[in-house]
Amino acid sequence: MNGEWLDDLRAIARRMREALLEFFEETPVPRSASEAKEIEKEADEVACRNLLEGLEETGRSCTLVCEDLGIREVGSGGEEKTFLVVDPLDGTRNFTRKLRIASISMAICDGPDLRYLKEALVLDIFTGQEFWALRGRGAFSNGREIRASGTKELSKALVSVDQSKSWELGWVSEVVRKVDATRQLGSASIELCLVASGTLDAFVDLRDRIRTTDVAAGLLIAVEAGALAWLRGIYDLSGALRPNEKIRLVVASQGIFDSLLQVLRPYLPEGITLPGDRPDGG
Repeated sequence: MNGEWLDDLRAIARRMREALLEFFEETPVPRSASEAKEIEKEADEVACRNLLEGLEETGRSCTLVCEDLGIREVGSGGEEKTFLVVDPLDGTRNFTRKLRIASISMAICDGPDLRYLKEALVLDIFTGQEFWALRGRGAFSNGREIRASGTKELSKALVSVDQSKSWELGWVSEVVRKVDATRQLGSASIELCLVASGTLDAFVDLRDRIRTTDVAAGLLIAVEAGALAWLRGIYDLSGALRPNEKIRLVVASQGIFDSLLQVLRPYLPEGITLPGDRPDGG
């Protein structure tokens, strides 16, 4: 099953993965924080260079929205606006410190915010496992359809939370108290794909720090796998496709979604709910 962009996304992501793995094998474990930062910068440069080169080879036209490259027009343009939303290396710190949890995240949108997600691909850099989704046609991994978990009791759920660099951790304590176990993996796109595949029951990030570029692909994959999602952007309630946009996000399997939102209610501003909340009803 292929979408309009999916084959090209695969080709670009595989090119990026090959270059990143070569860099990973050639780079030693950093021995200081400053050395780690320098390696992070070099790794991001490797990913971005191969992203641009791969995109150029496709001959595609789009508006590229990238955490590291900003917003730029690619190709000759056209009447229909297509946004390519990319996190070239989701889990940079993991990657730099030799923790093998990192991915390449790529999504296609036919509008300016997360309500318009259309195609998505997440490639696990270290295992090579692919996750992808097409709007209205399901979510898949390595040729098989995937579905979110059927867990119905919050007390039995395995939930991933991101609490790094957060000064307000009351919501984390509430989640820890109500669920069976929590995890923090450091790569939001992988965590959302694990929700999609039923490995995790939910993913929560209420720090106002995570970017739309981090979660765009994983969000569509999770929703197409049957998970439900609540989000709110800082600049745009729907999560504008801008590198500086930050969002709050709750994604969970249908059986525990309402219960999880009820636990988090004191920490959630009024927001929007996905999927299906597009202005044209599509």
